[in-house]
Amino acid sequence: MARLSGKLTAKSLGWDRNAIGAAVGKLGDNGRVHLGRIVGMVADIHTTVNETTGEIQKGLKGQFRGVSSVNEFTPVMVEATDDNGATIMKDGKPVMKAKRDANDVPVTVDTGKAITVTAGRCYLPGGLQDMIEGSLTTARASDDKATVQFGIDLFAIKAANAAGYSFDADTLIEAADVDPLDALLTSATSAAQAALPAPDEAPAVEPTKAATKAK
Repeated sequence: MARLSGKLTAKSLGWDRNAIGAAVGKLGDNGRVHLGRIVGMVADIHTTVNETTGEIQKGLKGQFRGVSSVNEFTPVMVEATDDNGATIMKDGKPVMKAKRDANDVPVTVDTGKAITVTAGRCYLPGGLQDMIEGSLTTARASDDKATVQFGIDLFAIKAANAAGYSFDADTLIEAADVDPLDALLTSATSAAQAALPAPDEAPAVEPTKAATKAK
């Protein structure tokens, strides 16, 4: 089940700077770390200004979903106990708490399901987002309500910069103008055709005497 988030980023898919840096550090010079798959329908560009630095940051606005290359982890829950080791009860049921190891770090278990995030805003690495913004600008030149769809696999690669890595991507769906009503109509038509009963087989026609003689 997709987790709802205010924005979709590499970090929301479980890949913060430390995680990416550590993974890229294990690569050869030509390797890539697959971060996840992101698809979306872009309806507008959202602009914010950092009050401290004055930096302008742009994000894609619309409908987006990301599926991470790493799985969701959930905390291991245990019964809470008091200072005497007795289970703490509430309304006749034991109170549960997250289990912690000897270093007071929460113990988690792999759910086996990839982190999946759905959001109304999406922030992609510079060049990738510039490409999509350009496609939206082109589409808006002829239709001020146009939307653009895209699909990418996002990667991290080694780079000679302060972070130690940069981003790369494989395009799965070219960023292009799309009419959501056309897509909906196509889905509805496919569903309607699938629901139609199979046509009856045409009955065999016995050859007439004239046809038989002609042979």
